Amino acid sequence: RQVQLFGFVTPLNYWNTSAFWLHRPEVFDDRLTRGGPVVRKAGLNYYQLSVSTDSRRRLVLGTNPSISTSSEGTHNWSGNLDIRVRPAPSLSLSLGPFYDHSEARAQYVTALSDPTATAFSGVRYVFASLTQLTLGMDVRLNVTFSTRMTLELYAQPFLAGGHYYDFKEFAAPRGLAKNVYGRDIGTATVQGTGSSQTTTIDPDGAGPAATFTLGNPDFTFRSLRGNAVLRWEWRPGSTLFVVWQQSRSDVGPEGDLDFGRDTRSLFRATPDNIFLVKVSYWLGL
Repeated sequence: RQVQLFGFVTPLNYWNTSAFWLHRPEVFDDRLTRGGPVVRKAGLNYYQLSVSTDSRRRLVLGTNPSISTSSEGTHNWSGNLDIRVRPAPSLSLSLGPFYDHSEARAQYVTALSDPTATAFSGVRYVFASLTQLTLGMDVRLNVTFSTRMTLELYAQPFLAGGHYYDFKEFAAPRGLAKNVYGRDIGTATVQGTGSSQTTTIDPDGAGPAATFTLGNPDFTFRSLRGNAVLRWEWRPGSTLFVVWQQSRSDVGPEGDLDFGRDTRSLFRATPDNIFLVKVSYWLGL
């Protein structure tokens, strides 16, 4: 259930401008607990603005920033820039850097058997707040040597970091309220740092519920993907494709972004290289 409004304007200079607003009220969600009881999901308001210059020009610029707020006080926003350059009819270059900041107050962590969790049928569903940062860029280069030969290049460096905090549980099924361990109910004791960090939780303090320990779910993910495709139509209807693809990735427990640290870790990662050759031949029978 949602209400949305969209507007689009193309002025005389052939720029394109659009705006989008969406309102989603609080709803019941049967998936947040991954198969457990239905709980309440916060409502939100989402706003997006898109602007791009005349697409017929050699240089085309565009952006579509967005922002959203929820009834739980989270703030999500993203920004990007789309740059397309055609210095010659046979050559085009596209750059698309982007950044995203997102927050969640009910990120699923795990489910544990606990007979004292009577409101949730003997299962304790653990959630957390999550702040996630994403930084990346899409790069494309297309070269047309002739009507029979083309070269396409693509690369995407990508960094993402997620920090979990305020471990919690829903106060009751079909509700939005949550109880944070160590603040609203029970205790939460953090030990260690980095990948060895643990959080020991006693969900009801001096009550009968058993304690449990969670590892550090924070993450920083680094990725670089790229490929090159050479296409040669060496005779009418018969084509040779030569493809090279490289991908590398690295995962760490930091939970944030550090451009220098993350790029060094990424380029130290062992790459996977794939080479493909495809030939099609036109029989002409």
